[in-house]
Amino acid sequence: MEAIFACLLLLYCLLIVYFHYYWLQIPVFQPRPDFSYDESVSQLTVIIPVRNEARHIVHLLEDLQQQTTISGLALPTNNWEVIVVDDDSEDETVALIRQFQARASYSIRLLRSNASALDKSPKKKALWTGIQHAQGNIIVTTDGDCRVGPNWLATWIQFFQEKNPAMAAGGVTFYQERTWFQRLQTLEFASLIGIGAAGIQSKIPITCNGANLAFSKRAFIAVNGYEGHWHIPSGDDEFLLHAMYKRFPGQVYFLKSSLSVVQTEAKRRFADFFQQRKRWAGKWKMHHVGQTAVVAFLVFLYHVAFLYTSIFSIVDLKIWHWLVWLLLFKVGLEYVFLKSVSRFLKKEVNLLNFLGLQLLYSAYFVLIGIVATFGGYTWKNRKYAKHDGFGVRRDG
Repeated sequence: MEAIFACLLLLYCLLIVYFHYYWLQIPVFQPRPDFSYDESVSQLTVIIPVRNEARHIVHLLEDLQQQTTISGLALPTNNWEVIVVDDDSEDETVALIRQFQARASYSIRLLRSNASALDKSPKKKALWTGIQHAQGNIIVTTDGDCRVGPNWLATWIQFFQEKNPAMAAGGVTFYQERTWFQRLQTLEFASLIGIGAAGIQSKIPITCNGANLAFSKRAFIAVNGYEGHWHIPSGDDEFLLHAMYKRFPGQVYFLKSSLSVVQTEAKRRFADFFQQRKRWAGKWKMHHVGQTAVVAFLVFLYHVAFLYTSIFSIVDLKIWHWLVWLLLFKVGLEYVFLKSVSRFLKKEVNLLNFLGLQLLYSAYFVLIGIVATFGGYTWKNRKYAKHDGFGVRRDG
């Protein structure tokens, strides 16, 4: 078993080096203060699907009210709009949005999602509703619990006007991490952002995050939107990424600009975090893209082997005599990679937090992988049965 673990560890180290190399290859996008906005090219629609976001939504709408050009002037409101699509909220979300509409300085429309009680993917239906009504030729999606900086839209507009991508993913991180648990989430999430960005740069797209995603409406229509994935509740981001890359292989990018990073709130309770990670991990089982499945399976095997070897090393300490150096090498590689990604996200990597994550991560990763394969989850106060070949069954 030690030999198998050593081989998996070496492969895992090579994978980290691969991701770090391609992360560094992504050019930093520097938006220009003297940029001239072409309204015929840069009509943009922000789509925000919401369900039970009364605690957050006004903060996001206020952030959008503060959008400026890179030079600091108010961003002209005649070339962008906001569409909020309500997915049957049970709290005060809709009332708060309507109150904000009365004082908004930009175009904001509130729509009701056309999802029915039988739909297995309410979020995709909400996004689809917004896209159908969007006037912009550039679609930018985010979530109702996010915060955006004042140059968020200006950066996206410049990027699309200069690069003309079919799709581009942006950075996402957490804010106001008050507890050790939340700080660990920030570290783990930084690794996911880095891996997703590196995958896009290396022409092997793996993952992205719908909290900061942009695409051409023309390209969305060309790939038939979410067709083929309506039976899966989440994955509005990842499955669309793979469809876009298949149809437009040279026009999918990662926007590496700190001005475009979106922030969201880390989970306060472990139960909420666990449900979220089960949902995320469950999507990977449904992937039909070979490289994505291979990467996920390799990482899963490594963590299983690490746990197995750790348990048996209690009985036979000699096992670690030659593996410990490989492990230290692996930890060093991960630390350097995380430092680089976190610097882009404007986050610090605390060494103690990093080492704490190292101790816990293998057990967590294996547990999530098993539970996501065989169990269901709760999302936005709705229960979903386990993933199967036809997606999931929605219980409520």
